[in-house]
Amino acid sequence: MRSFGIFLFLLFAISITAPACSKKSGCPATESLKPQTNRKGEFKKSKKSQSGLFPSKMKKKMK
Repeated sequence: MRSFGIFLFLLFAISITAPACSKKSGCPATESLKPQTNRKGEFKKSKKSQSGLFPSKMKKKMK
């Protein structure tokens, strides 16, 4: 019983310390979170900002 507990602990420790992404290639999740830039390397500004939880068209349909 004790050896089973040690085995589970080691398995848990290995699963936490193992890297999720391969080295030198980057994670797709972190790559997609980078801000968009234009040709000059400046950050793109969003054309319109959304106020509220839902888009305006959806708000009108819900009324």
